Amino acid sequence: MSLSAATSHAGETVALARLLAYAVVALGSAVLLYYLSQYVSHVLAESDTRSWLLLGVGIAAGVLYGLAGVVDTLTDLAWAGTFAEGATLFFILFVALGIRHLYFTGYAASQSPRALPAWVDHLVVTGFVGSWWFGFLVDQGWAHLVVVVGWVGASLWALYYSVLAVRKHEGTSIAALVRNLLPAVIAVTVVVFADVVGGYAGLGAAVDALWLVGTVLVGGFLFTTAVAIRQQGGEVERLYDWTTWRGDSLDEETKTERSGSYTDD
Repeated sequence: MSLSAATSHAGETVALARLLAYAVVALGSAVLLYYLSQYVSHVLAESDTRSWLLLGVGIAAGVLYGLAGVVDTLTDLAWAGTFAEGATLFFILFVALGIRHLYFTGYAASQSPRALPAWVDHLVVTGFVGSWWFGFLVDQGWAHLVVVVGWVGASLWALYYSVLAVRKHEGTSIAALVRNLLPAVIAVTVVVFADVVGGYAGLGAAVDALWLVGTVLVGGFLFTTAVAIRQQGGEVERLYDWTTWRGDSLDEETKTERSGSYTDD
């Protein structure tokens, strides 16, 4: 095989691997989003709509990230790659906000450990969303800067509140969900930091290899989180499963005798 043919074959292999990695993330996010909606609608006793909405928006951004990556791989559209970067930012940003709100769930208003008022969340989201769309439509170099800053900050934010949420809600379904989602957050954080550091250090090949492995891991962890959520619902369903519960062991005669004894008294 000639050098040019080998190079061409290697390029096709990498492109196919990237396509599959994007597809895994898109599919994993879609499955997780479906089971999360079912979990919130049919399993939770009391639903904190805001927390789960933020988490759902972040996971929906994961779907958009995967789809934008597929388009970027299969076409020459310049905006697709930039849009995929932005979707990554919104994925980790909204997941971090959702986990943060889950951590505060259960605190009374007077006991809440919030260091900042709730409107700061809106300010952060509005600032990043507005800045990114400005960069996307006007100056894509500015959009990349916003993405890098948001990647680093939101990743650390998500990791910090994931640990706090698991500690506070240990033994609950919230802790189970966050614990299963935490590896995906860690994998995204590793990929993000590798991309940022590798871009400045000129380690393109190493970053590409780490991106492929990390992205596939993110998709896999999203699937495992979806399975964990489905199992949470299954445990509740089994409480009402007639195949695992037997009827009263007392026969009708015994029941009659006991009821008669109560009336005699």
